[in-house]
Amino acid sequence: MKQKNVTRKNQTSHKLNGKITNERAGWKSIHVHGDPFERGYAHGYLLSNELLRVKESFAFILKIALDIPLGSFIDSCKVKINAIVKKQYPELFDEMRGISAGARRAGVFVSVDFIIAWNSFMSLYSDVMIDKAKGMTKCSAFIATGSATEKGDIVMAHNTHTDFISGQIANIIMRVTPTKGHEFTMQTSPGLVASSTDWFLCSNGIIGCETTIAFINYRSDFENGHPYFCRIRTAMQYANSLDECRDYMMNNNAGDYACSWLFGDTRSNEIMLLEIGLNEHNVKKTFNGVFYGMNSAMGFRLRSLETNDVSHDDLNTSVGARNSRLDYLLNDKYRGKINIAVAKTIISDHYDGSRNINHMGRVNICIHPELDEISGFRLAGCTDGKVTNSAMASKMQSYGRFGSSCGRIFKIKDHVKAHPEHKAYEEYLNDFPHYKWVSI
Repeated sequence: MKQKNVTRKNQTSHKLNGKITNERAGWKSIHVHGDPFERGYAHGYLLSNELLRVKESFAFILKIALDIPLGSFIDSCKVKINAIVKKQYPELFDEMRGISAGARRAGVFVSVDFIIAWNSFMSLYSDVMIDKAKGMTKCSAFIATGSATEKGDIVMAHNTHTDFISGQIANIIMRVTPTKGHEFTMQTSPGLVASSTDWFLCSNGIIGCETTIAFINYRSDFENGHPYFCRIRTAMQYANSLDECRDYMMNNNAGDYACSWLFGDTRSNEIMLLEIGLNEHNVKKTFNGVFYGMNSAMGFRLRSLETNDVSHDDLNTSVGARNSRLDYLLNDKYRGKINIAVAKTIISDHYDGSRNINHMGRVNICIHPELDEISGFRLAGCTDGKVTNSAMASKMQSYGRFGSSCGRIFKIKDHVKAHPEHKAYEEYLNDFPHYKWVSI
């Protein structure tokens, strides 16, 4: 069920408020604009082929990640989330209706219920992980400014850690020009109204990314709060300051998808760490310094009260090893020298702190469990890298490398030959060739 091409009908029933702007080095860039339904329609129509792959892959992703049938997951979202989106976020709901209509016009049927469920994947993921007694470790990231960087500007970097299927469909660079609020650019997947990876740059100078807080010990509260993807999308489009980003994220917080959010304001070069659990949070701001994330909350109360995290300082774990390595690289080795080139180096780092050697495996900043026996050679890991600075972000531009931060080559047939227990993936996965860093 790898991506299939559909033949789009030559004429749409609506004005197409969007276009494909670039396709290179694994990335696909599109620009959509207009009112919510119009920009959603353009999104769905332009990405219809990619939405077909999402439709065919999502059931498999749910099976391997959560062991939940797609129908059951959609039903759960209908109970917990659909009404919130429809009643509290009508702009996003209209955009989702547009995505469904645009895709249908191109010959791909994805229902609004499916689109809401796809957007809600991470919102419900952590609750299921509690039942499985597992943590969700996704992404490495940092944001630096002032005396920590070469020019005193903001430098931000992030790479996505996820299963390879999800990673391969998170190759969309989408510029959104809404009729209300700020224009923004985000890395995303087809059908999503927020980033989900997360990486976004807004026209008013607000930028951001995040890493997941793993091992949470509570369940999300959708009776009293709203899904994270609704809150972060609203912040991206409407927040005018770091404080407003904080407020949009913390008001109506359901505690779903607990994260260490890294925000920056390129107009002032101030940065902010915003860590949000359910009842606990940690907020820090600075004009001189570094914040980073590696799936363990930096706030002691949040980590102690709302997670079962015992990995924070354990070099034998991915969390602890990346914590130590990021601290050393950002606050020692490259302090005062951080720029775009250094950011690429850091986010591509393969140092293994558990063994004090450079080795591609399960504990790197650029993580590679697909090469690691202890991880079961799991088909997951680093699937991209992005870096930007104040000057680039003011134009909503970044450098990105698709496939992994380091550019490693992955061939699914070779992997399955060596590890036949992963043969089921072969139907859904493509190869990762060696891609270069490019402007996105």
